[in-house]
Amino acid sequence: MATKILLPIDHTDDRSWKLALPVALEQAKFYGAELHAVAVIPEIVQLPNLPANYGAGAKDHVRNAVQAILDHGNASDVPVHVEEGSVYREILKLAYKDGFDLIVMGSTKGDFPNYEIGPNLARVVRNAHCTVMVVRDQSR
Repeated sequence: MATKILLPIDHTDDRSWKLALPVALEQAKFYGAELHAVAVIPEIVQLPNLPANYGAGAKDHVRNAVQAILDHGNASDVPVHVEEGSVYREILKLAYKDGFDLIVMGSTKGDFPNYEIGPNLARVVRNAHCTVMVVRDQSR
């Protein structure tokens, strides 16, 4: 039984959420669980030739993009976490730290040897402390 569900969303790739969001909402309703969304942006490296505030507003931009996805999917009340760093590491850290017991992720087309799952999904599945539900696109 799930009590806290985490849904990673890549706002630049609708395959990460188009099928997974409805499934996550269904699971949350079925179990009476909390549903949270997470988006991970790459760590912004400060190089000497970049201004000190380079990347300011990136988290707000991503949060707004994810919120628009949730609003469109009738999930406006879902809390959004925006993390910075390695995608799979940040998903795993948040899931463990905040006590999530189910991660729902959409599959995206990967290269050999992953084919139907990308490298971040593969790493989350292999290393998560909790159950990971992979929502596959059967139309491919």
